[in-house]
Amino acid sequence: MVKLRKLFISLFLLLMAAMAGAQVHDDVGKQALPDSIRNDYEEWLRNEPPRPAPHDSTALRPLPPRIDMPEPRELGPKKAPVSVVIMTPKLRTDMQLAYQSHWLEEQRKAQVGGAMTIGVNPLSLIAWAVKKIFPRRKSKKQRQREKLKQIIDNY
Repeated sequence: MVKLRKLFISLFLLLMAAMAGAQVHDDVGKQALPDSIRNDYEEWLRNEPPRPAPHDSTALRPLPPRIDMPEPRELGPKKAPVSVVIMTPKLRTDMQLAYQSHWLEEQRKAQVGGAMTIGVNPLSLIAWAVKKIFPRRKSKKQRQREKLKQIIDNY
């Protein structure tokens, strides 16, 4: 068990060292460029035109107004015509039954996937794994008691 702990600790330290080494940043800009790249850059600068091309002012003309656009009031949703409904006891009962059946259907749909939605807490899983890897150490008194009890049992 001690070897397993040492292996785990050394593996953990190696991983930490690898992660720290991965964060080292090499500055590429501070390295000297080869002469061929410098010569290519200077040639490119010599071939550049001294002034930019003139701006084309016809590219940004305003668009003509649209005549076929409807009025903003017509773009909104159409309101349904209001109809008067007289509430009778039979209609009231039908509405209550429809509401209850809809509610029952929603409850049934909510219970269908109940077991699949249960998640696992990662912290408890990690704590369980650590507890399995590192068992609880006993105090000196407990070890002595166990030795004495074992001696008595064997006697």
